[in-house]
Amino acid sequence: MEPQVIPENTSTIAAIPNRTSFGNKPIFNKIKFIRLSSILSMVSSVTQRIKNGANALTNNIQNSFRNPKNKNFLLPVIFAFIIVFILGAFLFFGRSGKTIIGNTNGKPAPSVAKDTKVINKEIEFPIRDNKGKEVSKLKYRIESAQLYDSIIVKGQRARTVQGRTFLILNLKLMNQYTQSIEIKTSDYVRLSVNNKNELLAPDIHNDPVAVQPISTKYTRIGFAINEADKNLTLRIGEITGEKQDINVKF
Repeated sequence: MEPQVIPENTSTIAAIPNRTSFGNKPIFNKIKFIRLSSILSMVSSVTQRIKNGANALTNNIQNSFRNPKNKNFLLPVIFAFIIVFILGAFLFFGRSGKTIIGNTNGKPAPSVAKDTKVINKEIEFPIRDNKGKEVSKLKYRIESAQLYDSIIVKGQRARTVQGRTFLILNLKLMNQYTQSIEIKTSDYVRLSVNNKNELLAPDIHNDPVAVQPISTKYTRIGFAINEADKNLTLRIGEITGEKQDINVKF
């Protein structure tokens, strides 16, 4: 059976829009007007309730202040709240300011030397194996001496008290041996002040310092001295060996 083509009923098709069309503008406008009126009425009602609540709260606050009994209670509370707010803001912005001034990544800012003296004195020390046999030499070089009021020790800032200062020696260690070595840098330097026979050992150091094979290592040692100390003399050498004196004048 062949498919049949249904003839178009132009009258029916033409009549459908008249039954289902929303082009009836008076009715549509009336529906929109009713919905809009309801929404405006609801908004107006909510707004009036908020306004009435705000007026009531304002009147209660004003009446509380007019009442002498409530005034004696509220004023200390308000005053305490203001003090707490000011202290909190001070602590918050104070800590933020310190971070910005020091370093944006939270690390302490590097110390600034008050004075620097170039020394560039180099001494060689023997490197011995377990049997005491010399296998190589270590070059121990004092590049400079500096005075500081504060230094960074293990990530923390250390400050001297009034009348004291730090004498820092910047060292350069050169290992020409094919194996790593450890050295106690504080064993090779002593300090004499004011022409005294007393010898001071370094208070500040990173001992033991490891120096990798065929490499150079930078480190430092330091002393806490009086600002009034004069005639600074460094005595350099092995504990049981010969010593060399270096006068340091700032």
